[in-house]
Amino acid sequence: MKKYIHNKYFIDILIFTAFFFGVEVIFRAVEGFSFFDWATFRIFLSSFCFSIVFHFLITFLKSERVRNIIRLIFLLVVSIYAWIQAGFNNFLGVYISMGTSSQAGAVTSYIKEFLVSYKIEYYFILVPFLLYIVYIILNYKKQTNPFYKVGVKPRIFSVCIALFSSAIYIATLYIPFMQNPIQMIPNKNLFFSPTNSSIAVNQYGTTVYGILDIKQLLFPVYIIDNGFSGPDDEEESTRVFDDTLWKEVMAEEKNSTLKALDQYFLSRSISQTNDYTGYFEGKNLIVIMMESVNNIILHEEYYPNFSKILEHAWYWENNYSPRNACATGDNEFSGMTSIYALNTACTANVYQTNEYFTSIFNRFKNSGYTVTSYHNLDSAYYARDIFHVHMGSMAYYDGNDLGISFDSNNYLEWPSDVELMEKSAAIFTQDTPFMAWITTVTPHQPYDGDSVYGDKYFSLFDDTNYSDTLKRYMSKLKVTDDALGVLLDTLEAKGVLEDTVIVLYGDHYPYGLVDEDVQAAVDYDVSDFYEIEQTPFVIYNSELEPQTFSQKTSYMNILPTLANLFNLEYDPRFYFGEDLFSPTFSNRIVFADSSWEDSVARYDARSGMVTYFGEKTYSTNELQAINLEINQKKQMSKLAVTTNYFADLEEKLSKKRAEQEEVNKKQDKEEHNE
Repeated sequence: MKKYIHNKYFIDILIFTAFFFGVEVIFRAVEGFSFFDWATFRIFLSSFCFSIVFHFLITFLKSERVRNIIRLIFLLVVSIYAWIQAGFNNFLGVYISMGTSSQAGAVTSYIKEFLVSYKIEYYFILVPFLLYIVYIILNYKKQTNPFYKVGVKPRIFSVCIALFSSAIYIATLYIPFMQNPIQMIPNKNLFFSPTNSSIAVNQYGTTVYGILDIKQLLFPVYIIDNGFSGPDDEEESTRVFDDTLWKEVMAEEKNSTLKALDQYFLSRSISQTNDYTGYFEGKNLIVIMMESVNNIILHEEYYPNFSKILEHAWYWENNYSPRNACATGDNEFSGMTSIYALNTACTANVYQTNEYFTSIFNRFKNSGYTVTSYHNLDSAYYARDIFHVHMGSMAYYDGNDLGISFDSNNYLEWPSDVELMEKSAAIFTQDTPFMAWITTVTPHQPYDGDSVYGDKYFSLFDDTNYSDTLKRYMSKLKVTDDALGVLLDTLEAKGVLEDTVIVLYGDHYPYGLVDEDVQAAVDYDVSDFYEIEQTPFVIYNSELEPQTFSQKTSYMNILPTLANLFNLEYDPRFYFGEDLFSPTFSNRIVFADSSWEDSVARYDARSGMVTYFGEKTYSTNELQAINLEINQKKQMSKLAVTTNYFADLEEKLSKKRAEQEEVNKKQDKEEHNE
């Protein structure tokens, strides 16, 4: 009987490992991850170790029935977690972490759309759990002794195997030939600081990532790469900054993280002035972040006002708005600061009281502009009434302030962008020069039910073969187009159209639509995980000659580009985006998971693989240099946000300036007395 019990103990471990590992294997298949790499081996080892530890614990229970129930619960949790991760990544473009748990509301509010977005293959992730139920039912009938106790020796032996397997697992993080030399973050760093969920899920599987994610939430670890080499060139600069006080702050800094941030920003290159510097100097500025607007708005027959804008605009045909942990709020944050949002937190909400003297509001305010911001909803989703003000907006107006009627609990009915433009323009045009930030909302999902604006222009698309869902979205989008017409008419009536620049960008593509609907209305391949992120980016002025640019760009480049065009007082070292008109512009788009694409290649950070578009290629050293630069930007963005670095630096610099002024006054007084 003892031999039977011991054999059953180890057989149970192996069988449970097979089902446990099966969940991870199917997840890798549906997510497009490779099977033939060291990550798969690593995930098998973790599945085996988990199974040993799990069975070591549950066999203290005598009843096989209870043990089976616990096994089923454990495997169900593992399966559901992997299933949710696949769906969340498909719906919002990132894997969920404990830091982004607030975005669960974005799913629960639209649970129908979330489930509709699920690809059929995602449900295969649940198959091992269902098969395990069948296995237990069939096996339980064969049990001759459903009550047994495992002895000490097999427990000790299994623990030894688990420790040995764990040692091999740890070795896979360090052994050179088991590493991808161009992986964005080395495995040894990623394991202890899983800041990139996409790479971590690929390398460790969903279960280990979930455990590491909880650990990171409770005991955060940030590995700082201090390899800051500084600018490569020593050419004479057309932008000169006196860093004396800043270097004094750094020398006195006791906090190692803040010191590292000082060192990093001071080491960065300073982009130079160019032919477009001051092109719009003195003009008014309106930045409009358009909710759920992608290139469907390019249909001239349906959206004449956007087409009218293009007649006098610079248009970037390769613009992307990568979804982040909370796509709208974080992409708004990055547009305002040119800092990467955290992919492990809803940055706009979690760090809503952070201050940035570098923000678009503060830079224009510092140049004498009246800066205000507007949105036609309340703070049900994002705390704009707090973070806009801390960003430097002199006044933020939401739907309540503007007198716009809406019900924030009715997810089918969103406020009118037309009303938003009418009421906001009446305010910001009162003072010149003005800088206004407007965030629209009418095209927001869902699109699967009747609504005022989803039905308003529904019949306009009767002659198409579009689905009803797509027609409702396009109807809502036409309301935003109407709003652009209202804005142009208002500016012209006020006599400020010629002196005003309008910047338009989409916060993200309408992910409330299934891919097939998006594909029906655009001319590029949206089955590509990254290409679906394309959105419009436009800079308009009524006096501009139309021009189309082919550079790869995103919302990260908006602020440094505008700062140069308006000839603002700014330090480009604080921005992780670039001036689009700089001769040294990298022509590279960085996605939320740190993947990137330029004219030469696309690098998939999840898999660590490179796809080239032509004959030109990068060497391993060049790829490592690009990845290091991107990883440092993401790393320093995270540290700057989590430490409220810019507020801290401004406070210390202000104190230094005040001390310097006192010294200067004292010297002047002494010289006067002499």
